[in-house]
Amino acid sequence: MRKTTKVLRWALSTVAIALVCTALAELLVYTSGLMLRPPLQGLENQLVDVAFQVRLNNPVHLSVPVDQIVIVDIDDASIQRLGRTQLWPRAYDAHAISYIASGNPRAIGIDFLYTEPDTLSDVYAELLRGEGFSNPEGILEAMRTDDSLAHAIANAGNVYLSFFDEDEGVTRPDSLLQNTGLRLIPGDEGSARAIPNINRPVFPVADFSNGARAVGAISMPTMQDGSVRHYQLVQQVSSQSGQLSYVGNFPLYMLLDEFGLNERDVAVSSTGLRLAEGVEVPLSDRGSFRINWLGSEENIRYISFYKVIQEMIPAEFFEGKYVFFGTSASGLQDLKTVPCRAEKMPGVEVHAVAFLNMINGAFIREVSTREARPYFFLLAMVFVGIFLIIRPILSFIISIALVFAQLSSFILIVLPKYSVSMPFVTLMLITLLCYIFSSLYIYFIRERKSRRLKSAFASYVPRDVVDKIARDSSAVKLGGEKKVLTVLFSDIRGFTAYSEKLDPQDLVAVLNNYLSEMSEVIFKYKGTIDKFIGDAIMAMFGAPIHQPDHADLACNVALDMIITLQRLNKEQAQKGLPPLRIGIGLNTGEMTVGNIGSLKRFDYTVIGDSVNLGSRIESLTKLFGVDVMVSNMTRQTCKSKEFVFRELAEVIVKGKDEPVVVYQLVGRRTDAVTHDFALSIWEMAFESFRANHCEKALALFTQYLELHPTDMAANHYSVLCKEFMEFPDHFSLILKMESK
Repeated sequence: MRKTTKVLRWALSTVAIALVCTALAELLVYTSGLMLRPPLQGLENQLVDVAFQVRLNNPVHLSVPVDQIVIVDIDDASIQRLGRTQLWPRAYDAHAISYIASGNPRAIGIDFLYTEPDTLSDVYAELLRGEGFSNPEGILEAMRTDDSLAHAIANAGNVYLSFFDEDEGVTRPDSLLQNTGLRLIPGDEGSARAIPNINRPVFPVADFSNGARAVGAISMPTMQDGSVRHYQLVQQVSSQSGQLSYVGNFPLYMLLDEFGLNERDVAVSSTGLRLAEGVEVPLSDRGSFRINWLGSEENIRYISFYKVIQEMIPAEFFEGKYVFFGTSASGLQDLKTVPCRAEKMPGVEVHAVAFLNMINGAFIREVSTREARPYFFLLAMVFVGIFLIIRPILSFIISIALVFAQLSSFILIVLPKYSVSMPFVTLMLITLLCYIFSSLYIYFIRERKSRRLKSAFASYVPRDVVDKIARDSSAVKLGGEKKVLTVLFSDIRGFTAYSEKLDPQDLVAVLNNYLSEMSEVIFKYKGTIDKFIGDAIMAMFGAPIHQPDHADLACNVALDMIITLQRLNKEQAQKGLPPLRIGIGLNTGEMTVGNIGSLKRFDYTVIGDSVNLGSRIESLTKLFGVDVMVSNMTRQTCKSKEFVFRELAEVIVKGKDEPVVVYQLVGRRTDAVTHDFALSIWEMAFESFRANHCEKALALFTQYLELHPTDMAANHYSVLCKEFMEFPDHFSLILKMESK
């Protein structure tokens, strides 16, 4: 029952602490998210960035591999070859598109803005007129190449153009959006969420738009640290009719046409962009998805724009490929900070990677906190359960190891290999909080146990022993255990008659003073007072703290109690009070020690035959007239050789069948009394008695009595010798006690 209760308490504590840690971790993350620069979300983004940086290859671009994507790049080399881009005629773009289209690519996405016609300033007309040209306006008109580009776009049939949003906060009329021929995507009632609006779109020249397969946005928002981590796939279009619609970035329309889908056949829902039954592009509340970047050993093929213009690349190279036009030239300011590499990435490559993600269904599976909560809670219970049953220093090491293991697994395995992102910082917080709260729980529980232990032991154990128990409660088993201990019983002889001579108040004062002084002696030698029984004292040695020299300690206490009593009697004599006499009995043996009693009232005590024998030995002191008597077991257990013992008898006490050899504890070898010549006479007398030489023994006991006339033991054996000399058949070494 006790074990079941303990397990139940542990289980309930584990659940409660795990619940608190999980809730607190989520609260910390939520609070962090309310800040202008959320620190915890920033940390999580940085960890995701590291995971992308260590990945060598993205394992999920399977249907359309990386080598099927080509970027025609207006790079610094192209500018050096062809001059400033601002002076390039649209004929360059027309020729490049036509040449690539002749190679039969799957699609051509243009990350350029053709928002203004290809016209030259009137300044050039004035310059021509100044040089004598009669029709400068006609010359400038002849230099326009917009028609060439429009024909190239229309003839290719698979060109996707871009528009941008000035986003000045003022929404243009719905009719303007409708008249541009945008391929709008319908949405359902639960799809709006926090998807941003298109406010002031700037579209390509109409002639270009009319010939393109689609016109899409190029929105690419950055996070607080300036990095592009999410791809803005759709943006909301305001409608006066109330119909919710969306416009996508241009790679989305490349995807729809590749899959043979019409924009009216798909819809933005509350969870993402539905493409077909069971096929969906997962979107966040803002209509974006986390980009699943390429590995560090993967690269999209870049071809300089001038090489295409000069037809240095065979047109057949583009067959079946998805071609993106963009720029990496630093002066054109289309470079983005991305998490997967140290140097900046051209914006066109971001579009290309996003397209790869979509066409391969290679999305980062972003596990939300709500989805992860049950698993985090289960892990929290496991962590707390572990921390509650192991030592604090080991808990600290394990908690750090767990966080490191979580960090390593996420960075090296979970995201790189399985493209799964999760609220990893929340998990780390839960782990650390589990350690902290488990440690606090253990600390306060131990403090409570410490207070209980101190309360339980302070009245009968020395203060330094109580402190040791409080520091290491494992040193004592309060439930009960068998141990070899030494017990001490002391009793005031004739206390009833003594009490009749004194006023009750004086009697209480004498008794309290006596018990206090004797308690100090017991505490001096680290003994434990079991109980006071009226004027009697019961003490134990060797528990609750293990003491290998418990028998020696008990003997020292007994001798010092006699010395202390002599001092007390002198003080009492000065007050006119009669002296006290005590008898002390010691026994060593196996006994049960622990908290014994009822559920509401119990004491830390010892029980067993060895305890009872100690009490009987104390009673024998009256028979032999000695102050301190010990059993043979106590004498043999003493590790020190400093004590002097006098063998008194082999006794069968009441309730026992086997005889016990008892000794008088005479004193320490340094005491003057131990050098008494009479002790050697006693030893010879006792040996003669043991050998049944009663005449010789009687003579020696008589000689001993001449030196110590009041010795009751010598007188007792003198009487026995005479009795056995008269009745030899009655001789026995064993003394049988019929009373306690």
